[in-house]
This record gives sequence, C-alpha cells and structure tokens, in this order.
Amino acid sequence: MGGRGARRRPWCRAGVRAGHGGRAPGRASGTLHHVQTHPELRGRGIGGALMGYVRQVAREELGLEQLHLAARGGAGLEEFYGRLGWRESGRRPGVLRFGPGDDRDEVLMHLAPL
Repeated sequence: MGGRGARRRPWCRAGVRAGHGGRAPGRASGTLHHVQTHPELRGRGIGGALMGYVRQVAREELGLEQLHLAARGGAGLEEFYGRLGWRESGRRPGVLRFGPGDDRDEVLMHLAPL
C-alpha cells in the first residue's frame, strides 16, 4: 500500500503492516505507519481520502478487523483521526523530541471495526 503508490503520488505516503498484533487468532489487526500529506496540500481533503482508502484496503483486501497507529501529540492529529472514527487507546507522555524543549506525547490510536 505504501511503496509503489507513494512514488507515483508524491503528495502522499501510507504503509500498513498486517498481522495478529499479539491478539487472539481471528482478530486480525494491522499497524499504520508513516502517513503523510505534503504540507502545502493540507486542508484539501487528501488526508481524509487517503485514510478512507487505507481503511477500505485493510478491510477488503487484507481482511483486517482493526487498525492501530501512533500519532504525534500537539499537532492536531488526535482531532483529525477522531473525525475519521479513530479512538485514543493510550499515550506515552513526552517521548517524542523535536528539539530542545519541544517534547511531545506519542498518542496511540485504534480503529475498529473497519
């Protein structure tokens, strides 16, 4: 979902790893990694459309029942993903350092059912 498509579409990137994620068999889950849209193109619905496509592929092509991701806190991402049905499942306070004095939370989120 990420590799080839990301090269053809320079405005976005997405990648999903699928597996059982430590859950009981039959509860297939995937982890979403490295979702980005180009900063100049944000606010145009591209991110929401990309996440809708990720959800569709995870459900229909990969047979997953749930997805997980980790987002950077303090950047409006919790609200963005929340509007798309994702829910916070945990938080790791201050583990992301972007510079001196710029430590942010890592927000763990899940989407189920797909």
